[in-house]
Amino acid sequence: MFRINGIRSWNLNAPSLDDMVQFYEKLGAEVTNRQTIAGAAVARLRLGTTGVGLFDASAGDRPGVPHHTFTCDGPADPEELSRDLAGHGIEVESVRREGESGRYSVYITDPSGNRLELSVTPG
Repeated sequence: MFRINGIRSWNLNAPSLDDMVQFYEKLGAEVTNRQTIAGAAVARLRLGTTGVGLFDASAGDRPGVPHHTFTCDGPADPEELSRDLAGHGIEVESVRREGESGRYSVYITDPSGNRLELSVTPG
């Protein structure tokens, strides 16, 4: 059975990455990781139990950002979840598997155009 459990991460474009990191640090965020995704620098922060991803957008907004990630219970097969969502009139735009862990994400867009990632760790 599919069920959203909470917010895993909030992901934003940052035209000035350093300014955004400093802003969120003033709010109590801790930088947990820096990495490069699709050629863009990304700062990963933690605010309580929620992650914040800041994507360097100094050269323009990053494709797929902003998007927000929910942790979910769901079936082991992402195709099964995709069919279930389709049955509710929700189109899955893409699926991303995370290595051998069995964890996967499906990406959808809500009626207002907000991109959402549904992250499932099969149990």
